[in-house]
Amino acid sequence: MSRTFSEDAVYVADSSLRCDHLLWSLVLAAAAGDVLLTLTGLSLCFTEANPVARAFLDVAGGAGLVALKLAALAVLVGVYRVVRPLFRRAALVAFFTPQLLAVWHNGILIARHAGGCG
Repeated sequence: MSRTFSEDAVYVADSSLRCDHLLWSLVLAAAAGDVLLTLTGLSLCFTEANPVARAFLDVAGGAGLVALKLAALAVLVGVYRVVRPLFRRAALVAFFTPQLLAVWHNGILIARHAGGCG
């Protein structure tokens, strides 16, 4: 039985579950960190800059923010399941990269300016 050599076959053969598990761990850690630092900043004196997240916060408070993040993660799971293997890791990286930047930014804001709140 002959097999065709395709881009997907190379990628799947080259991929390991450990890498996907690492990326999913980064996704979940970054999402949780973003929510936790956002809620911490809000409890001090900061305001949410993202208008969509602010709307969820206005309607349902912290639970709204958690619901928004869970909805985004559900979309990511759906994308991960339907796209070609070549693009699965790219979707994970595209999701967690801005989350990590938000964690970094929120952490710096809290560290620098939390004492000036109030």
